[in-house]
Amino acid sequence: MKKMSDELSENIVNYLQRLLPLFSSLLLLFFSYVPLDFLLFNNIRPAVAMVCVYFWMIHRPDLFNLVSVYLLGVVDDVISNVPFGTNILTLLVLYVLISNLSRFLNGKPFIITWYGFAIISLVVFLTKWLVLSVYYGQFLPLSIVSFSFMVTAAAYPFISLILAFVQNNLIAVEEL
Repeated sequence: MKKMSDELSENIVNYLQRLLPLFSSLLLLFFSYVPLDFLLFNNIRPAVAMVCVYFWMIHRPDLFNLVSVYLLGVVDDVISNVPFGTNILTLLVLYVLISNLSRFLNGKPFIITWYGFAIISLVVFLTKWLVLSVYYGQFLPLSIVSFSFMVTAAAYPFISLILAFVQNNLIAVEEL
């Protein structure tokens, strides 16, 4: 017979494991904004929040829901240099796209999910570009968007490797 304290500690551990996708995403997001001494890397960063939302929505949508996407977008808006709400909107667009397309990407080889990320993130980057162009009242240069897209698509394997480590080693598999 289990003690009450054993059940409580088991519930706390289970709850913390359920929050690991959000916590790991926030941690990676904070690390992505650490200033580096390279001029180029201080201005163009991979969209870590976008990679995190895509990864968790494909692999563990039961642990990464709309609230997690919204919180990640709020934090990204607070620490980035874009008008407030831009990252929230783009991550919500990504959430809707992944919610509708995840059945085609779930369980596929890595290269297919990477290509899927590239296609979907291009749509999301163009949405963000359009929102910012409307906000500033002029079309912004597409060169910055295209370079950000390429950096993000190239960084996807490395970021997803970290997230896969979290998923495989720190999150317990629920028994059916």
